[in-house]
Amino acid sequence: MTEFFIADMHFGSASNAKWRKFSSSNAMDAAIIEAWQERVGEDDIVWVLGDVGSLEPLRDLAGTKHLIFGNDDKPKGKFKESGVFASLSNSHTHESGRGSILMIHRPQDAPLDTTPVLHGHTHSMPDEPDPRFVSVSVDKTGWGPISLDEVWRRIDQRRQHTK
Repeated sequence: MTEFFIADMHFGSASNAKWRKFSSSNAMDAAIIEAWQERVGEDDIVWVLGDVGSLEPLRDLAGTKHLIFGNDDKPKGKFKESGVFASLSNSHTHESGRGSILMIHRPQDAPLDTTPVLHGHTHSMPDEPDPRFVSVSVDKTGWGPISLDEVWRRIDQRRQHTK
């Protein structure tokens, strides 16, 4: 079992597809689905850090899915009633052998402390200046979920660049 992290899929969004330089929302969705299928197995866990878009593509994708609500994930009842997610919350602190990571959607909602922060919302914008922040927006992950090992590699890399 591997844990993965992803945000900002915006499945079905023509406007997101356009500024992401895809020919259509179907082409964007296909790229995200393909990357997911290449990386995630049935026994894996996937933390979705908000802005899902259409729920339909997620129904058939591998892994046990958990949702951290994003600003576009409304109404929340639709996500609760879908049966797609094993859990739903506004934030979650992930514990691993390496330490804690706060998972949220919008980086500006993180408290001011020393905990690394995994987030979405910023898409292809430059990384937050604070080295604690790592974006898992599909725009920065090769369109698919990234593993916990990759998350820690990115956290370590951000820390190194600020020393």
